[in-house]
Amino acid sequence: MEPADRPAATADWRAFGSTLWRQYRAARTRTTLTVIALTSAVFLLQVVATWVTGAPSVRALTAVLYLEGGDTVFLLSPFLHRGIPHFVSNVLVLLVLAPQERHFSPGGYWLFLVGGLALALGTGYAVLLAYSPASNVAVYGISGLGYALGGFALTRAIGDPEGRSELDLIAAVIGGSSVLTVAVNVLTTLPQTPAAVNGGHVSGLVFGLVVGVLWRHGPAVPGDADAS
Repeated sequence: MEPADRPAATADWRAFGSTLWRQYRAARTRTTLTVIALTSAVFLLQVVATWVTGAPSVRALTAVLYLEGGDTVFLLSPFLHRGIPHFVSNVLVLLVLAPQERHFSPGGYWLFLVGGLALALGTGYAVLLAYSPASNVAVYGISGLGYALGGFALTRAIGDPEGRSELDLIAAVIGGSSVLTVAVNVLTTLPQTPAAVNGGHVSGLVFGLVVGVLWRHGPAVPGDADAS
């Protein structure tokens, strides 16, 4: 690339970034951001409890919670995380994919969230209970929802090329990477150590892919259109 071309390329990237930001601000993301806020609040409580109790790590504290906390802990499973990297990676994915919410009606999106989380947790537990030699197993984290949204973004973008925005293309790339991650996990662990298959990721992704295939464009909701 010639030096004279660099300012134009920089301007193009800035324009692309500005377009993504306008589309993000115009999209309906309130429900997803509420889920992220709740997840963040629970993780903050985990960190505080780790400090107060003198537990060696957030992961160790969470293990104790599952052993002694009763049914309430299982209800909190989607919002619990084993440490900062686990929490940050899951929240960042949800932040990027939050605008996919605009492709659903508000009620439909709640059904998607609850269905995806329930399926991911249920499958995760089913895999561990079936194959893990451990007497106590635990499945927790919001990543199943991230995989569901990624799968939805991928198949919806493929099925609706005229309706995809730049923001949808970014989300579809994340969906594609989710497919690759799940495929590597299944192919490398299923033959010898099936308990290592992340059932929550697999089921969340499949759920999102199927919903994306079945998705039909509904009537526009005021304020939900992409900014061009």
